[in-house]
Amino acid sequence: MATLCPGTLPSPRDDGGYFRELQVVEHLRDALPERYEIFHSVSWHAVHEGSDRHGEIDIVVLDPSGSLLLMEVKAGDVILREDGMFKLYSNKEHDVGRQCRIQYGSMQNRLHQAGLHPFLASCLVLPDYRIQRGAAVAVPRERIIDADDYPSLGKKVLQLLAGGHSGEQIDRLREFLCNVFRVSPDLGVIRDQLRTSTRRLADGLATWVPRITAPSGVMRIQATAGSGKTQLGLRLLNDAAVADLTALYVCFNRPLADHVARIASPRVLVSSFHELCVDHYRHRIGEPDFLEAGIFGRITAAYVEEGAQQAERFDLIIIDEGQDFSPDWVASLLPQLKQSGRLYLMEDQDQRLYDREAFDLSDAVLIQCGDNFRSPRMLCQVINAFGLASSPIVGHSPYPGELPEFHVYDSDHALLSQTALAVEGFLARGVALADIVVLAGRGHQRSVLLNADRIGRFSTHHFTGTYGRDGNPEWTEGDLLVESVYRFKGQSAPAVVLSEIDFPSLTDGERRKLFVGLTRAQLMATLVLSRQAEACIGALM
Repeated sequence: MATLCPGTLPSPRDDGGYFRELQVVEHLRDALPERYEIFHSVSWHAVHEGSDRHGEIDIVVLDPSGSLLLMEVKAGDVILREDGMFKLYSNKEHDVGRQCRIQYGSMQNRLHQAGLHPFLASCLVLPDYRIQRGAAVAVPRERIIDADDYPSLGKKVLQLLAGGHSGEQIDRLREFLCNVFRVSPDLGVIRDQLRTSTRRLADGLATWVPRITAPSGVMRIQATAGSGKTQLGLRLLNDAAVADLTALYVCFNRPLADHVARIASPRVLVSSFHELCVDHYRHRIGEPDFLEAGIFGRITAAYVEEGAQQAERFDLIIIDEGQDFSPDWVASLLPQLKQSGRLYLMEDQDQRLYDREAFDLSDAVLIQCGDNFRSPRMLCQVINAFGLASSPIVGHSPYPGELPEFHVYDSDHALLSQTALAVEGFLARGVALADIVVLAGRGHQRSVLLNADRIGRFSTHHFTGTYGRDGNPEWTEGDLLVESVYRFKGQSAPAVVLSEIDFPSLTDGERRKLFVGLTRAQLMATLVLSRQAEACIGALM
């Protein structure tokens, strides 16, 4: 399979011809060998007869020898006449042969100006049109791949490139195509496409896990970040709602519970474990004073103490973030499952940020998954190279991604300024501010970021560390979301600034923290770390 640049195809427009063009790119990607590179939607500019001309080359193929093939795709029918080949657009004919010649000349001139002289060929692809034998064609027949040739597209391309050998340096040609013709992806443009593609790919768990029957009714899913655990949970909850079954989804983090509650069926109960404890406390003891020190510990203890007396209520219980649950928390939930009910415990030990005692679920069917569909593939490679996961994860995102950038700080002031610089970098790449999250590696009490009202020119939206009398967390008003790694677990964002990373040695706990932070990113991540943390990372590299 060849490599695409940009790594993802743009979202299809409401245009049959453009959709067909994307299909040709995909077909070619699958048909060419691994070392071939396909650049699509390459802009060009030329001065022709004293006037500026702009256009776009549909496909440029770079082979391992440094030869280039320009490919123009014309979907649907074309018009053949003695004076040439034409394509009708909005009741206006366009000369296809002339267009191909101008594109070829423009590319050749730009290459020569850059001091590059590769073998350069061109062809016309007519995936839906068959040229009759003997027809007069303005473009040389051997340079046309019509409907009869299209099933052998990859073979035809290899034949067209086989005639030359440029000897040019591949890196120089790749840089030319990426930079001069600006085919590097705008992160804002591919965000929506990636969300759709990632969601579709990660539906695997949600598709086959519900089909598995466990005699005990207990399933333990140990799956890495980005594998589709949330989609699985939603599928189970929605299926239960449709079947008129009682269902409970319970997780550790309140922000994750709030997120799932917004997208799950309103007929199921979604809660963090501590919210369950608060509701129980209100019902059995009275209204708690959330301003009282240690109140959550007492509320949780009261719930756990009465766990064995809980009545059977639910046909389905889903425990998410199981690695963050204490054994007695799980034990307090099990009595609420009906005898014929099903329990799904979802966890990832690589995301264990709290020191909890391990626990066992007797007679549970164990399902393991190391596939990550959310994080860019390059980021997964970095995670594996640094040994951040207990076993290598497999990246399946359609977006190859880039290596994360590193910013170093040696003071609180530098921490804020370097974090702001990282945010500015994302904005320059086309990412909206609403799609950026700053994740602090420290908890609220020790964090500089989580107590800052501004980072650079941005006002911050962050948890204040306090709760109102209703038990709900209180937030500041601001534009840039700032959260702790701990609280953002289970969620994701297109662009992540993993900041306030500071440690004298890379312990297992710090590895897990880095793993959680980096796997929140759907498109790109940047690290802001202290001098001593940089030295630790440098030793790994």
